[in-house]
Amino acid sequence: MDRTLKVGLSEMLVGGVIMDVVDAEQAKIAEAAGAAAVMALERVPVQIRADGGVARAADPERVLAIREAVSIPVMAKVRIG
Repeated sequence: MDRTLKVGLSEMLVGGVIMDVVDAEQAKIAEAAGAAAVMALERVPVQIRADGGVARAADPERVLAIREAVSIPVMAKVRIG
């Protein structure tokens, strides 16, 4: 790995990262590790790709549990229509 890549990565991470989580426990871990926000998902991307690439919205109850567990912003995908 060359120095340019390392500097580029560090510049991307300034201000924090948004972590993908599937439950409140993962959200707490992400917050403790310094995540700027979490994305509440039904499954993580590697699972989505393994199952054919269909990303569904997370269960609203799960999103609420994650929101109640952390103080950082929580984002979630929705499908309308």
